[in-house]
Amino acid sequence: MQGTKTSESEIVFHRVSLDDRSLFVRYVEPSEERNCDLSFANLFCWQDSYHGEVSEYGGFLLIRFRSSDGRLCYMQPVGCGDRRSVVEVLQRDAARCGVRLCFAGLTAEWRATLEELMSESFAFAAPRALSDYIYLTADLADLPGRRYQPKRNHINRFVARYALRVEPLTVERLDECRALNEQWCAARGCDSWSESAEQRALARAFGDFEALGLRGMILYADGRPAAFTYGSAINHDTFCTHVEKADPAFDGAAIVINRLFAESLRNEYRYINREDDLGLEGLRFSKMSYHPVELLDKYEARLLTRQEREVRALWQRVFGDSREDIDSFMVRYGEAVERLMAEESGCVVAMLHVVPLRSGEHRIAYIYAVATDEKYRGRGIASRLIDRALAAIEQSGDYDFAALIPSGEAARRLYARHGFEDSRVPMLFRADEYLGTGDVQMDRAMLRPVSKKYHLPTELIVDRWNL
Repeated sequence: MQGTKTSESEIVFHRVSLDDRSLFVRYVEPSEERNCDLSFANLFCWQDSYHGEVSEYGGFLLIRFRSSDGRLCYMQPVGCGDRRSVVEVLQRDAARCGVRLCFAGLTAEWRATLEELMSESFAFAAPRALSDYIYLTADLADLPGRRYQPKRNHINRFVARYALRVEPLTVERLDECRALNEQWCAARGCDSWSESAEQRALARAFGDFEALGLRGMILYADGRPAAFTYGSAINHDTFCTHVEKADPAFDGAAIVINRLFAESLRNEYRYINREDDLGLEGLRFSKMSYHPVELLDKYEARLLTRQEREVRALWQRVFGDSREDIDSFMVRYGEAVERLMAEESGCVVAMLHVVPLRSGEHRIAYIYAVATDEKYRGRGIASRLIDRALAAIEQSGDYDFAALIPSGEAARRLYARHGFEDSRVPMLFRADEYLGTGDVQMDRAMLRPVSKKYHLPTELIVDRWNL
């Protein structure tokens, strides 16, 4: 294992290696943490995508990584020590890297710690798509009661149709799993970023299966590999299932191996963490159908500047939005949003945000949350911010048009003076974007062309776009 801290004010991270497994045995396994992101096998296997690094400081295990959009993030410290000191040293480490301190995977307890230590300094969000599904091992093994009857019926049909055999997943059987995984990919495609990343993680797991302490099972139906699964312990009472793959030709194989693997774990682990659902509707339905005893919220936290804290307060005064929704926007979009502000006497009195979005071929500069403090209205401050935003949007050459949703007739007249067409085009946002009202009759945009190839769309189904 390589270096840890070098002084009281500096820590040195190193890329996670197999030698670091002992750190997780020492810090994480004795703890009560059930977060799948704290599994050593996960951190090691996903390092090609997330570039995990570890260190120690003041009785804590520290982990940092790169998110899917390249941001430097820190996991919550695991261990016992001075929490204020470790947060301060992480803040200095982030500053040395030229970034803002951001956390991912925080428990509710650590969120409360940050709020206590640095009141109002962080914005917090707990994306539903990142919540871990925690199950009682006995529930997955026994499938008891009426609510699990459909699962038992499916298993009974599978058992009646095939001759079954299960074996522990050993190094000697990994080639069969590789072939089954190829069939799985061929059936559903593995072209998205997340699926490609999972394939890289799986290859790492197979390459160091024993050294990672992985444990798994392979299911045979009529002598053919039908499904495999593997995982590792997170702590003393929780096992994490990392991967479960089934040959699509064997309907029900995933349900069968899920139950059999749980049976093999029931005397050692009270809980099984089956990780998150990535916001995928089908995966969410499947995971919920097993009736988790807990959806483990994992908070993201972003350290705010003084101006951002004032923007949050102004936003809440003007729009009356909840702190949770405002924080979710500030965490989700972070540095991707261009925020324009006007200040008087050192305080933020007006604001707007330019959010980069896409809708099919259209590139959209979405002007959002335009607000002026009540005491400063009628002085043209918001108009000047809009002019500045439009000038920057046009100069960038990155967009086809600017869009905004007026809050009423007065706002509609204001935006018309800045060249926005009252087109009332529906803007359809995903539920977790925090960008619209959620009412399709209200979320109708005014548009302003900023490129020659612009043409008026009939509707905009929008998603985030990282420029």
